[in-house]
This record gives sequence, structure tokens and C-alpha cells, in this order.
Amino acid sequence: MAEHFANQGKEYADSRPTYPPQLFQFIASKTPSHHLAWDVATGTGQAAKSLATLYENVIATDASEKQLEFAAKLPNIRYQHTPSTMSMTELEQLVSPQGTIDLVTIAQALHWLDLSTFYKQVNWVLKKPHGVIAIWCYTSPSINDAVDALHNKLYSFDARPHWDPRRELLEDNYRNIDFPFEPVEGVDHTGPFEFEAETVMDVDDFLNYIRSRSGYQISKNKGVELLKDDVVEKFKLAWGEDGKKIAKFKVYLRIGRVRDA
Repeated sequence: MAEHFANQGKEYADSRPTYPPQLFQFIASKTPSHHLAWDVATGTGQAAKSLATLYENVIATDASEKQLEFAAKLPNIRYQHTPSTMSMTELEQLVSPQGTIDLVTIAQALHWLDLSTFYKQVNWVLKKPHGVIAIWCYTSPSINDAVDALHNKLYSFDARPHWDPRRELLEDNYRNIDFPFEPVEGVDHTGPFEFEAETVMDVDDFLNYIRSRSGYQISKNKGVELLKDDVVEKFKLAWGEDGKKIAKFKVYLRIGRVRDA
């Protein structure tokens, strides 16, 4: 995963959406204790900084040092560079001891991990029986009909040959991803639960969002430029005269608690 995001830390920090507060309020309402949260594959800390308003301490880890350079620094967040694959010993040394974490989160990144190994680690670090795991993904931003049509073509046809195959798990919004956890209190299933994020973008922000994607980086490494000058001009024309627009992202959450020991 790390190699796909090594060269676009600034673009990622500047263009990725801030998740809605309702998402974190819902998640936090399902953990009885709010002492410690672990944000996995934190990237530039989009989720970690929101968790830090609801949890006393946040450990935010990522395999990309470049991404962590651009992460939002807050006094109760500890950013930690980790190897792409951690042993249980490394997990204890770099993250936290067994049974000490209230919440594990991972945003837009579960599909990059080896699920069996990751879930074993989640079950090991979470408190029992009330420790919670929350994973979510989000859709492409929606701007207006003209921009969305161009973006859908770029996303679904031009960029698709350059996707890492693991990214296909995003296409059904994690609906069918393996998620071996129990429903949290107050609900009878593990999701997905739908939320909506909004952010304000100008056309350059939008183009930087495209550049922050793994598929763009993979294609560029192969010598293929997806945002050629003529494509950029088409986006600018579709954007129109208004500099700033509201971009809307659908967010899909899976949430569960560890099974009783």
C-alpha cells in the first residue's frame, strides 16, 4: 500500500475530504470508554484529528512516512510509522499492549490489508467485550452533472486498467467484505451505515484529489498521464465560472464489536 501513496502526501492532505462529525459521534457512542483509539493507515490524519476530539488519546499509524509528514499535529495524537506487515511483538511495541484499546478505525484503506492478519491483531488489542472496530470508505466526489460525467469516464474507463486489484473491494462500498464482528449496541447488523461528507473545492483542488489516488500514481509510474492538458481543460470548462463548489462524498461505515472471549 505505502508505495501507492509515497509521492503525493501534500495532495492527499490538501484534497481528501474531512469526514462528517455525525460519523464520529455515532462511532463514539458505541464505545463505553473513550481512553484510547487506534487509527490504522491514518494517511495524513483526516480521521485521527476528529477522533482526538472524542478520545483522550489516539495512536495513528501508517506505513508511509511521506504521508505522516503532512499529518495534522495535535497533543493527544501519537503518529507512528509502522512496517506494512507487523508481527504481534511489533504490534505491542509500536501500537499498544493486549486488551488496551477502545476503538480501532480504518478509513478508505481496509482493502489494502491482509484481512486475516489484521483482524487477528484487532481482536488482540481491543478491550473485551466492548472494544469496537469501525471501517469506512467513501465514493468519488459529486460536483455537478458536467464535472461528474467527465470524472466518471476518467474513473471508470481511463484509470481502471491502472487500479490495484485489491481496490475492487471498494466498488460495493464494503458491503460484501469479510467482517467477522458482532453488531454494536442498539443495531442489529454491522452495516454499511450511510453518511455524507461535504468539502469546498475549486477546480485545482479537484484535480489534486484525482492526483492523490493510487491509480493515478500507478499510471504515472508506467508513463501514462491521465490528466493531460486537454483533459484538464475539459474539467475547467465543465467547472464553470464559479471558483468554489461544494463536493459531496457518500461515506459507508461498517462497525462491530469483538466477540465475547
